[in-house]
Amino acid sequence: MALSEPDVTAFLKQFVSTYEKGDASFFKLFADDVSVFSISVPTRIDGAEEFKRGFDGQFKGTRRSQILSPEIRIAGDMAVVTYHNRVAFDSQSTNMRSTLVLQRLGNDIKIVHLHNSPLASTGVVTAPRGPADVTLLEERVATAAAAVGTPK
Repeated sequence: MALSEPDVTAFLKQFVSTYEKGDASFFKLFADDVSVFSISVPTRIDGAEEFKRGFDGQFKGTRRSQILSPEIRIAGDMAVVTYHNRVAFDSQSTNMRSTLVLQRLGNDIKIVHLHNSPLASTGVVTAPRGPADVTLLEERVATAAAAVGTPK
């Protein structure tokens, strides 16, 4: 049965709600053979059990998750959801790009792929720099180029 935008939107609400509460039912939203790219693990995580085993201990407690600018693309019984995610936990905040691939499996919607990648914090815009700063930068570039050579 094909997915609809209201199906996906309701699923996203459940996804965020269980994640924010640190509710163990969060892990039931994933297909058994899910693939996950997380910002805290350098390799792909294969399978819901492996994902749960690696993250269940860190999952306790509440957090705040904001899904920003979601885009939902539906293709039959599957959907791709891309969004920016801001997660606050304790006094720490993380900004990510996220992609979910959802599939209707029987009567349920499951995550078959999750990919998170970190976004660098935006810095404060500084005032324009003067000639002394440009000269210093040129000297640093010249020193580095002398040490490693220039690209061919």
